[in-house]
Amino acid sequence: MVTHSATRSATRKHRPLPKLTLALACSLTAFIAPMALAQEFPARPITIVVPVAAGGGTDTLARTLGLRVSESLKTSVVVENRLGAGGNIGAEMVARSKPDGHTLLVTPATIATNVAVYKKLPYDLMKDFQAVTLTGETGVVLVVHPSLAANNLQEFIALAKAKPGELNYGTAGNGSPQHLHAERFNQFAGIKTNTIPYKGQSQAMNDLVGGQLHYMFSPIQNALPFIQQGRVRALVVGSSQRHRNLPQVPSLAESGFKNVEMTNWFVLLAPAGTPMPIINKLNAEFVKAGNELRAKLEGQGFDHLYSTPQEAMDFMRNEQTVWTKVVNLAGIVAE
Repeated sequence: MVTHSATRSATRKHRPLPKLTLALACSLTAFIAPMALAQEFPARPITIVVPVAAGGGTDTLARTLGLRVSESLKTSVVVENRLGAGGNIGAEMVARSKPDGHTLLVTPATIATNVAVYKKLPYDLMKDFQAVTLTGETGVVLVVHPSLAANNLQEFIALAKAKPGELNYGTAGNGSPQHLHAERFNQFAGIKTNTIPYKGQSQAMNDLVGGQLHYMFSPIQNALPFIQQGRVRALVVGSSQRHRNLPQVPSLAESGFKNVEMTNWFVLLAPAGTPMPIINKLNAEFVKAGNELRAKLEGQGFDHLYSTPQEAMDFMRNEQTVWTKVVNLAGIVAE
């Protein structure tokens, strides 16, 4: 015999949940699932793709930070160099990877400038990537051959204006940071000079030291030994403030160019769609590593520059806009 109480109990057991309760349950599931992913992350080794050659600044930065993050997360962090097409091959690989935080990209500023200098890219910077954090920057310095009759920036600009199209500067190739920095400065200073592309920064610097070039915009760590030896003369640093390694050299802001800042920066990216709890966990780990390793990284030539994921996205968007204008005015096309 079934009692009324048992009947009521069975009815309650099989009665559909109210719509509000279902909605709340779905919301909780949607919230808890990504949090669980973050708690379980990483589930396997993390791969950091570096789209440039081993041994350079980007590679050094990725390996230094990766080692500390590996120790903190207690998992392997493998750095893989994927060269080609100005960094676009490595970038595309990460953009097409599974968005679970296990495949990341550490790239220099070319990730933003390539949008301007390449007619077609296999990815959309702002749609196919999610920034984790900026991971540092390196200063830029305008250096000239000692024979050039310019002891400061004002004299350099006056000389360039007196001899339009006669001064030659070296770059690591068309569309390289050295090329873009020089052209941006030309546009602000109102001067015209000639670009001489090389296959790399070191070749250009060697010719500047040898007197085959008049000047170039160089990463500070590359130019510093030659400045200290008196083989090139430093006129100005591209940042808004003087650089700790060249305290005697004025900044662009001091020299009358307050809205012009030129540095080489680096950023850590993940594929778009990576859950934000994982992005935030990676951000915390890499920012912590950068803070702990600050002295070591500064000794390697890197300046401290870290951010939230949103700040990094906004920074890249602004850089993309700035360099697109420079490239369009200068008519620069990548080789």
